[in-house]
Amino acid sequence: MNGPIGPVNGELLRRTRRILAEAGYEPGNGLTATADGPDILVSWHPDSLIRPLIAAHATDPDVHRAAEIPGLRAATATALTTVFLEAGLTPLPHPDGTLRIVAGP
Repeated sequence: MNGPIGPVNGELLRRTRRILAEAGYEPGNGLTATADGPDILVSWHPDSLIRPLIAAHATDPDVHRAAEIPGLRAATATALTTVFLEAGLTPLPHPDGTLRIVAGP
């Protein structure tokens, strides 16, 4: 099977998803792990958190700042980085908030 950049690493994808589940990141929490060639991209889409936040602050002119939830995003990235490092994988953070997971240190 090929992905956008080359052969998909199915074993790494299964391992990444298993690691997430074992760490308590269950399906439906907004985290996705998808193959990107030989690597895996992990991203977080916190729609279930953002919608109520926007509704609660709808009259605030800076509602977009609240919806970005930078502190929560940073904490999630730090936690995920720790989880993957402890599992022997290398998480490479990207400025867009995704983590590229590669096999080995």
